[in-house]
Amino acid sequence: MKKSNLNSTQVNNGSKHLDSTIRETYCNCVIANDASRKIDFLILVIETLQINATDSLLLKAKNIGLSDDFSSRVQFWKMRCSNPLRNTHTLTSLTSEQIDSLVELISHMAENLYPLIRQLLSSKEPKKLSQERWLLFTSRLKALIRKRMNIKRSYIASLLGEDNNEPFRELLVILSLSCGEGGANRLKASLYHQS
Repeated sequence: MKKSNLNSTQVNNGSKHLDSTIRETYCNCVIANDASRKIDFLILVIETLQINATDSLLLKAKNIGLSDDFSSRVQFWKMRCSNPLRNTHTLTSLTSEQIDSLVELISHMAENLYPLIRQLLSSKEPKKLSQERWLLFTSRLKALIRKRMNIKRSYIASLLGEDNNEPFRELLVILSLSCGEGGANRLKASLYHQS
């Protein structure tokens, strides 16, 4: 795999949603086993940060010209059910085109939510205000996880632990890095590995 900084790393698998300025192909890259899980959890964070996020996601998908997979809530839900940690999941995996579309969508939504993400990650905010925001965010995210995920799975049980906020912080950092120019490329690079 060609070595370069994350801003210019691109994994091209034939999607029409890739940045046209970079057209490098890496034939030896494959989708990571946990890609569907990462994507679903990033969307859960978006749903935590924004009320009626599913409607916003579907509208954004339509506005940026994504595929028919985003034409209805049911189709969108079916894609997300490829996450094996969900209460109800399918044995299918996401196609590379679906991953491209979801990456593009997450990147656009993260751009809209960046001020909120920055507030949550900021160390310059007053400590009490920061703790209140973090408590609100984690309690809402944990409620969504309890509702949608299989709480008997050890990974989910560890996420719901009282003091385990580091995975949530990591998800917010990933979303913040998905913003702006090259954000979708950075996110996509994190979902692939060299075979």
